[in-house]
Formats: sequence, C-alpha cells, structure tokens
Amino acid sequence: MTRITLLLAVALSTSALAQDVFISADDALKLAGKDGVRFVAADSEKDFEKGHLPGAVEAFAHDLQLLDDVRKCKGLPMCEATAFDFIGKTLGIDANTQVIAYDAGMGVNASGVWFFLSLYGHKNVRILDGGLAGWKAKGGAVEEGKGKPPAAKAFKGEVQWGMIATRADVEAMVKEPGKGLILDSRHKLEEYTGKELQGGLTAPGKEITVARGGSIPGAVFSPWTKYAGNKDAEAGKPTLKDAKDVQKQLEKLKKNGYDAGKPVITYCHVGLGRGSFQYLALLKAGHTNTKLYVGGWSEWGNTPELPLATQQ
Repeated sequence: MTRITLLLAVALSTSALAQDVFISADDALKLAGKDGVRFVAADSEKDFEKGHLPGAVEAFAHDLQLLDDVRKCKGLPMCEATAFDFIGKTLGIDANTQVIAYDAGMGVNASGVWFFLSLYGHKNVRILDGGLAGWKAKGGAVEEGKGKPPAAKAFKGEVQWGMIATRADVEAMVKEPGKGLILDSRHKLEEYTGKELQGGLTAPGKEITVARGGSIPGAVFSPWTKYAGNKDAEAGKPTLKDAKDVQKQLEKLKKNGYDAGKPVITYCHVGLGRGSFQYLALLKAGHTNTKLYVGGWSEWGNTPELPLATQQ
C-alpha cells in the first residue's frame, strides 16, 4: 500500500467515524422508551424544563468542565472519580447503556456531552442529528418540567487520553508554532480580542468570570459556525456541513499554517461545546491528528503567568 493510499484510507475511516457519531431522528424514535437507552439533554436546565424528550436527563455541557479539576487531574474536565460518579449516579448510565445526546439542534452542546462521555471511556454514545428541532418535526413527543431522576448505576471507564491536549501540550505548540496549529473555535470575535469575558465553573455551583481576555498566542480564529450545518437549530438540517464543505474550510486555513500532516489543537472557553464541535468537524474532514484543549480559555485566561494575545 502506498503512503497516499494509506493516508486516503485513514481519512475515509475517520470521516466514517465522525459520521457514525450521529443518529437520525427516525432511528432515535425507534429507541424511545426502550430499556437500556438514555437520552441526555445537553442544553441548560431552563431549556430542559421548557421541553425535553420523554425520560431524558439533563447535563448542561458548559457545566461539565470544572476548572479546579482540570488543574488537578491532567487536563480532564473532571477528575476521574467525580466524572464516573456523575455519569453513573446522576445520569443513570452504565457501560451497557445506549446513550443519545441532543440539544436544540445546533449540535454544539450535544457535542460537548458526546465528547465528555467518550473521553471517559463510554463506547456507545451518539448525537441526535438535527436535535430537538428534528425530533419534533418527525412527530417525536416532548414533555415539560424537571423530569424524573434516573435510577443510579455504576460506571467506570478508561480515559481516552489521546482525545485531549493538556496545558503543557498547548504551551509547547505556542513555543514552536511550526509543529502544528491551534484553532480558536469561539464564535464571538469579542472573546477572541479580549473585549468580552465569559464565566465558567471552578467547582460545582461555583462560577467565576475569567480574569483576562484574549486568545492563546498564535491561535487562529476559526469559529465553530463555519463548520455548522444547522447553527439556527432548524428542522431538517444536519448538524455538520458535509465533509467536502468542512474540507474547504481547512483549505482556507492553509494560509494560516494548516497542514494535513500536522497536529491541530482546538479550544473554546470551556472546551465542551464549541471546541468539541470543531473537534468533530475536523474528524469528519479526515484530520485524525486532532486534540481538544478542554481547559480552554477558562484555564489559560485564569493563569496569569501564561502569555496572551489581544487582537485589535
């Protein structure tokens, strides 16, 4: 097998992997109410109470990253014991549960839940393509209120360390930018330039606004919306653009140093959301050497000794 053939085979298999992450509304409807299936709503608790899939549990993707844990546990969004406890006891998920994450339809928050569960070793997590909007369009039932807590289960997986970049990994790429590319997936230019500061959890229920604004030096502004097929959460639209359109975005990044043979690190504010969405998009485009910096701007901006860039 030639090197070109091998690279093509890897790209095709990775694209297929990204495609397999998604499940259609038609197929998800067939699983509604079945034992061993857990729907996880990835938007906020307020959104959940307005309307959610029957029997779903709520796990707001933004709140799955705890800065204190990121710092203590090698860049993980939660220390392993905390994450396993949350997955099993709070979400009612064990290793045998078929999990379907969903959000309003944009896919950003759903990608965060997918990434979180996959990172901690769950092997059967998919994203509802088109989200709640697509579900409703197919006649899927919706219920309001807080929902019923699931029966607690036990979960213990194996962390997939290859999915994430640590702060040290990012620092190394900042020092030697030619070795790869850092992509900033935040869609607000005001965040990237440092004019707008976002908040995040340091521990459950403890939120702080990031101390500094800006971006990681050398990071290229590449908003998640450029890869999104349904950024307005409309019925009948796919979560991601097709592979060719995503590849076109990567082609445009060549002027910024993108190289198909070099690693890419993506990040946003707390990683699980815009950053994880971009991570999925890169997989769909066939870029296998991709990692998510889960610490994101929450960690970088709250660490005063780290350098920062503020574009005007």
